[in-house]
Amino acid sequence: MPGGKKIRRLIPLLAPPAVLGLMLALAPMKFLRQIEYVTVDWRFQARAPSDPPADPRIAVVGIGDYSLEKLGRWPWARSVHGEFLGLLAATLPPKATVFDILFTEPSQDVAQDEALAAGLEKHPNAITGAGSAVTFDVEEGPEDRRPSQIGKTEPIPRVTGDIRALVGGEDGLLPIPRVAESAWTGFVDCPPDPVDGVRRRYPLVVRLGEGVYPSLGLQALLRLHDLRTEDVEVVLESAPGKADGGFVKIRGREGAIHLIPIDAHGRMWINFRGVGTFNAVDYGRTVQHLAGVLQGRPPPPDFPPIEDQIVLIGQVAEGLTDFGPTPHNPRTALVLVHANAINTILQSDYLRIVPAWPIWLGWLLLAWGTLWMLRKVPVALGVIVPLAVVAGYIALAFFLFKTGSLQVPLFLPIAGFLAVHGSAITDRLIAEIRAKSRIKGMFGTYVSPEVVDTIIASDEDPKLGGENCEITAFFSDIQGFSSFSELLTAEQLVTLLNEYLTPMTEILQITHGGTLDKYIGDAIVGIFGAPLHFPDHARRACLATVEMQARQAELREKWKRDGAWPEIVHRMQTRIGLNTGEAVIGNMGSPNRFNYTMMGDNVNLAARCESGAKAYGVYTMVTGETRDAAAAARDDIAFRYLDRIVVKGRTRPVEMHEVMGLTAEMSAAALDCVAAYTAGVEKYLARDWDAARAAFETSAALEPFQPGGFLRIQTNPSLVMIERAAAMKANPPGEDWDGVYVMTSK
Repeated sequence: MPGGKKIRRLIPLLAPPAVLGLMLALAPMKFLRQIEYVTVDWRFQARAPSDPPADPRIAVVGIGDYSLEKLGRWPWARSVHGEFLGLLAATLPPKATVFDILFTEPSQDVAQDEALAAGLEKHPNAITGAGSAVTFDVEEGPEDRRPSQIGKTEPIPRVTGDIRALVGGEDGLLPIPRVAESAWTGFVDCPPDPVDGVRRRYPLVVRLGEGVYPSLGLQALLRLHDLRTEDVEVVLESAPGKADGGFVKIRGREGAIHLIPIDAHGRMWINFRGVGTFNAVDYGRTVQHLAGVLQGRPPPPDFPPIEDQIVLIGQVAEGLTDFGPTPHNPRTALVLVHANAINTILQSDYLRIVPAWPIWLGWLLLAWGTLWMLRKVPVALGVIVPLAVVAGYIALAFFLFKTGSLQVPLFLPIAGFLAVHGSAITDRLIAEIRAKSRIKGMFGTYVSPEVVDTIIASDEDPKLGGENCEITAFFSDIQGFSSFSELLTAEQLVTLLNEYLTPMTEILQITHGGTLDKYIGDAIVGIFGAPLHFPDHARRACLATVEMQARQAELREKWKRDGAWPEIVHRMQTRIGLNTGEAVIGNMGSPNRFNYTMMGDNVNLAARCESGAKAYGVYTMVTGETRDAAAAARDDIAFRYLDRIVVKGRTRPVEMHEVMGLTAEMSAAALDCVAAYTAGVEKYLARDWDAARAAFETSAALEPFQPGGFLRIQTNPSLVMIERAAAMKANPPGEDWDGVYVMTSK
């Protein structure tokens, strides 16, 4: 029929738009999206063997089977994490210490929570997890589940768009107050996709009530860059003019650090990389290696760098529950989801979703072209061509994903293309069968079969400032203070610290004009000579140490008289370290939140003096630079030369001295002790070990701090040098020995 032939001729023109419309109408259907996601997972899996290493600033400390074997069954007492954090802070402190663990219920033993909080407080950028009602089973609760601020963590103030679309809810699981005040909070929410239960997208921000808070990964990035929620801008797709997609912008001092594409729900596509691409180590092994570092042993070569990195701590043991499906594996430790999200942002390795319209326009043009070609080639070739186009498109999709993280739709374009061409080929076959039958009926008796066949065949962002100036850096720390917290209640500990820190701070600030940089628990960090510069800052710092030690002796007597404190408080002693030199001084932090502080190698050396004083049994140790600067201002302070050492982390030797007190107040015995000790040092440097030992034995009898006694003194400089002289005699140094002693611990 002429009409039927005309319609059949229009099929190649009309079929592609019709199928395209059908595909677009069916695209939102759950089962089709599920199939498409499977193709995305295949691309991740195919790319995994060639994935580059993850960003070296990320390290994963996994709670694995070895950890459970060494540290006990899960869950652990929170003091385990507290001790781990203390060890980490004392050895290889990360830039951000991130717990993919919820501490939302108080322990039965409050000391466990205190131990955890104390450990967290040693890490200024520690982060613990929180959860919303979307991810966790949270019943509707009181208003305190919807705070305006979670401990240290404030909501993100700059959010444009309808926050009701964000992941989250009215209630959540929040860290207990003691933990929230000691660490930053990040939401661990990463709900599986409702289509198939696989985690592919990561909520960068989470709604809790009327507030919008950072996810665990976003908080880790803020801590890495020393930024706050004020430095984050969130623009959702629902914002005016943002129908093409929203973003999260992290602003730094000089503009945007990260511009992260998100969907209407505040989620980012995670560009998953293979598990083996991340620096990872077992929690239990980390404890062992850090303990070795604390004792002066370097970590093994295969131990990943964690100092100044983002360290993510989470469960990886097979028997634990914090697992879920990801494109790589149906059972992936969820801490790796956070690691992959952070890696995606740090490397700006975003999955780029190709807009639908160019794909479908290319699809339409290609479908028209191949359908037209099908009319001109044999059916066999007509079958091969669409299959070749499909294979080429699949190869292109995998290639774009591997080389450029470009994600193009795969299933629907292929299904639609095959449907169009399958129907066309089927129609062609049916038509040919009919035509052949008709032609054979018409000509079969007239022409050869070959002639019949011939007849049939002929029908794709405060500006901050800093300056270099000479200062004297001050560090003090109570000896063995961790033991105090074991014997005192939290209230007693606060009372004791206040009674100690108040006079010490007055001596530093009011009496001698120093600047309080910060408190770090019981430790005091101070600056002499900035922001107000005075030429005798070194002498002022030394005088402050003398007065502090005297004031602490008075406090010990007072506490003993009061009878309200355990004996360990009566023996409290403080070590102080000073160093004079150039340092960077100024306002440091973010444009909206900064502190006046100091930094530099000379500051670090002052801290080394404080910790190194223990090795000599002294309580105030200063560098030669401080001693010389103080004496140049006014020679009224008695110093004792201790040693010439190379502290850990430096190569240049430094003279170390003990501040003995004011010269005018020195007893005859103390002066004789210094004289004998100095004579011993001269003999020691001259390699006269016996004479040196004899002199040190003389000074040992005159030392102000004798071993034992009520204060339980363990050693003093004379005893240290007696052992040193004996060791040198037994194993004499080489000819190039210049008297320098190399310290192997901080």
